[in-house]
Amino acid sequence: MSDLSTSLVTAAQLIVDGNASLVAIVGRSLAVSALAVLIGGAVGLLLGAWLGVARYPGRPLVLVLLNSLLAVPSVVVGLVVYLMLSRTGPLGFLGWLFSFQAMVVAQSLLVLPVVTALTRQVVESAEATHGEQWRSLGAGTLARAVLLAFDERHALFMVFVTAFSRAITEVGAVMIVGGNIDGFTRVMTTAIALETSKGDLPLALALGFVLLAVMLALHGLAAFVQYARSRMDTGVQENPPVASRHPPYFIDGDQSKPLIAPAVVGEMPEGQRGRVISLESTSVKFGAQTALAPCSLSIAKGERVVLLGANGSGKSTLLRLLHGQQKPSSGERTSHTDARQVMVFQQPHMLRVSALLNVTLALWFAGKSWKTAKGDALQALSAMGFEGIMHRNARAMSVGQRQRLALVRAWALRPDILFLDEPTASLDPSARREVELLIQQFADSGCTLVFASHNLGQAKRLATRVVYLEGGKLLVDLPTKDFFNKELPNEAALFLQGERV
Repeated sequence: MSDLSTSLVTAAQLIVDGNASLVAIVGRSLAVSALAVLIGGAVGLLLGAWLGVARYPGRPLVLVLLNSLLAVPSVVVGLVVYLMLSRTGPLGFLGWLFSFQAMVVAQSLLVLPVVTALTRQVVESAEATHGEQWRSLGAGTLARAVLLAFDERHALFMVFVTAFSRAITEVGAVMIVGGNIDGFTRVMTTAIALETSKGDLPLALALGFVLLAVMLALHGLAAFVQYARSRMDTGVQENPPVASRHPPYFIDGDQSKPLIAPAVVGEMPEGQRGRVISLESTSVKFGAQTALAPCSLSIAKGERVVLLGANGSGKSTLLRLLHGQQKPSSGERTSHTDARQVMVFQQPHMLRVSALLNVTLALWFAGKSWKTAKGDALQALSAMGFEGIMHRNARAMSVGQRQRLALVRAWALRPDILFLDEPTASLDPSARREVELLIQQFADSGCTLVFASHNLGQAKRLATRVVYLEGGKLLVDLPTKDFFNKELPNEAALFLQGERV
């Protein structure tokens, strides 16, 4: 039998027998790296989540520095920690050099930039996709950082697996600050290096096999977590029982208690209603591209305004501008009221928690106590037919269910102005009908509605006024009946003709 074969057999025997020296080294390695990930990971998670949503001067420079720290060799980190903990160093009084604590400090510093940078990327991606929605619901920077980090917890688990892999497989830092003292600071990587140099291949191979097994187990667990996440996000998606197929919806079935009582303002002549939002020669540019040409527009209290136009016409930009989520490049946006404004997005974001908790959080951000918020959320969800599924993961619901849930969430907030971006896009006729019934309830309550759509039938059913856009230009602003019955500019006429074909 060759020397290699003999070493492999002996290494396997050491593992099977649970060799005391082997077990001690493996246990110490796991303890050092786990504690380092716990400490450095906790700090990196908080810092990375905040960096993912915060905007401040000098941010690009901070990100360049952070990414550069990822490439710092472990021996450099070890040298820095050594100088800090040496007798003449600023932390020499701790007496930690060549100790378990010193190795934890060194690996914590190695883990910190890894967790910070990767967490920042995960949270920033979520912020770009969903942050605007949570800002609309009143979540500040810190709240969004926590919410989005929690919602991406499965992805962040992989971040911690990566950090642990970085810690447990490095050799330079723990060698410098730990000293590789047998029975005291020797870990798997330093032991492998030492035993190989001494020619003791069986122990080195055994430690190498264990290290490889640890890595395989960790990444296998990470793959399982990702699989579980995908299963959770695509769970059973049957339609919920709906309290009523026809408006209005009532509290506890009592028809004398509509969920939102009709407001007097809805019956007032348009001319007597005050302006709530106005734009004066307002435009929006993204770099050199003009998304919305200068336009002037006023929205009155109680109006139901539809923004019509083809895809890319500027509807969503104008909607976000009216809502205040988009800053104008020129001109002014003026809000003439302190009324509560809420926006329901085309693809509403739900956290990977229950429908009840999604609605409760929105009410809590609005300033209600947690107890009151939960009670109001329960009432709204029950009245809208979600009583049987309110404890289900909202992300696992169907597209139509999530759209209705987003409207229930907005409804529970009792908004004075509701913005909707393509509220029934990609919904089947039944789901579209349910969503439109809910929107009609907002209108009947006196809530001001502004919604983007390219559905002419929906515009006729829900709007009292049509604003038509094409190529980022506001071309038509007419009462609904005039828009569909009077002569229009060629662009709008062609749009009507194309939609009717």
